[in-house]
Amino acid sequence: MAKAKKSEVALPIGATHFPAVGDKEPEPIPKGVAIRSQTSVQIEFMWEGRRRTESLPGAPTTSLVKEAVSKREVVLTDIKHNRFVYENHFPNSRHVKSAHEKGGRVQREAQVTMGELFDAWLERYAKEHPNAHNTLHTHREVVRSRLAPALGHLRPAELVKDVLVDYRYGLFSQGLSENRVSNILSPLRGTLNLAVERQLISQNPMATMTPTKKKHTKKVELDLAGNPAFDEPFPDSLDPAYIKAAKNADPLNAEERKSVLSRMLGQIRNLFLFAIWTGLRTGELIALRWCDVSEDGRRIVVRLSFSKNSFTTTKGRRARWVDLTDPAIAALKAQRELTGAAGRWVFHNPRIKDRWQNSQRLRVQWKRALEAAKVRYRPQYQCRHTYASLMVSAGESSEWTAEQMGHLDGRLVAQVYGRWMRPSVARPGQAAAVTYAQEWAEAASLVSVEDPTASEEEASQEDREVALTGDLEEDEDAL
Repeated sequence: MAKAKKSEVALPIGATHFPAVGDKEPEPIPKGVAIRSQTSVQIEFMWEGRRRTESLPGAPTTSLVKEAVSKREVVLTDIKHNRFVYENHFPNSRHVKSAHEKGGRVQREAQVTMGELFDAWLERYAKEHPNAHNTLHTHREVVRSRLAPALGHLRPAELVKDVLVDYRYGLFSQGLSENRVSNILSPLRGTLNLAVERQLISQNPMATMTPTKKKHTKKVELDLAGNPAFDEPFPDSLDPAYIKAAKNADPLNAEERKSVLSRMLGQIRNLFLFAIWTGLRTGELIALRWCDVSEDGRRIVVRLSFSKNSFTTTKGRRARWVDLTDPAIAALKAQRELTGAAGRWVFHNPRIKDRWQNSQRLRVQWKRALEAAKVRYRPQYQCRHTYASLMVSAGESSEWTAEQMGHLDGRLVAQVYGRWMRPSVARPGQAAAVTYAQEWAEAASLVSVEDPTASEEEASQEDREVALTGDLEEDEDAL
């Protein structure tokens, strides 16, 4: 136990500076050393991702405080070089005693790697989300191909914020999109939360990282005088996400549809004819059952999908009605003759006389037909784009088309397929034009190209009114 010299006086509790010496300014007590009582000096440091505090017994004199500062520096140096042994520095610490009493639990936990925690987190996720087969499949693939090879050998305490920021930066450097990077980091965030629960680290270092997905808002460009530009081009759309989706839409025209379908046979032709005239996704086509078809065969309910070797709910997690077009009704009628007796799946792979095993097998049939018809290749998903473009070009509303396709509203349909959209008979705003025709005509007569100059007296009056009202304006957002 350190003993205070007779000439030394104990520093008060909460002191932040050493006593002044001569004419010099008092020196501050370094961070990590604190006086919490009159019987010891406390030092603080991080070990295995957790905040630790230990005390040096004795009156908090200048000598003991400086000894505590030196002790802490040695501890931090040993931690930095991975040679810190807790019981060597603090043999009487409660942390050491607790570890021994629990059979060395602290030492064992220190050996847990992120690879082990990834497996534990995936196992828990599977139990908590038994129906999220696609998401679980994605998480497992991300852990196998990305996270485990790069981070699996590390301990949770070693994944400090700087390491995680560098890892994310590396993903972006590979040209990955924000969505892809976010999907990769999602299992990592969950695994670190599990490490916090098991008290392997004190907090999740990802909690303080900047968001991976940034809000893409258009910045107002101003010149040096604070004025906007007057030559900005008129925009084609106000949502960049819709512009990107529109570029991917590449539907088949009438000649291409006829040519491709003519190169197909039997059930394969029925399926793709149905796909083009219903807009169902591939997984929804595979999972369509006869119990999903109405008695009159003119309507279906889409409530199931098959993807990544698992049945799941449809995208958006909600069922929808689809009113069938005549070609789709004809395809269903033909299919009933072929598969209706079994009462199970509507569309069969004719080779095995059972449902299609996956979308890849359908893609093979689609590609063969395109090649035989000498039609430019595009993915099978273009059947869905073809349906949407056909509906809006025929004059169907974007809201109805969106409902048939399973979208939440018609905005995406209007933006993505707007180039195929036929102007409706009732032009938007026409009802208001009829109702207010007379008032509008009178208002048109009021417009003027004259701009009389205000007198100096009127200008001064206006300036006085502005000065009185100040910056009080209506809150447009509240209206």
